[in-house]
Amino acid sequence: MDYEHAIVKVEGNVATLLCNGCGIFIAEGKEHEDREHYCALCMAGNCKAKFKKGN
Repeated sequence: MDYEHAIVKVEGNVATLLCNGCGIFIAEGKEHEDREHYCALCMAGNCKAKFKKGN
C-alpha cells in the first residue's frame, strides 16, 4: 500500500508506523491508516526529537 500522509517503513511483511513529528516508532503491523500519526510527546508539544529538515 502507498501512504500519502502516514510515515511507514516497510521491511518484508512488516510495516512499521512512525510519528510524523519526530519519527519515533508507534506501531507494527501489515497495514496502517493513511493519516498523520503523532506520538504522545509530539501531541503534547514536548517532543525534542523532531525530524531534521534537509538543506
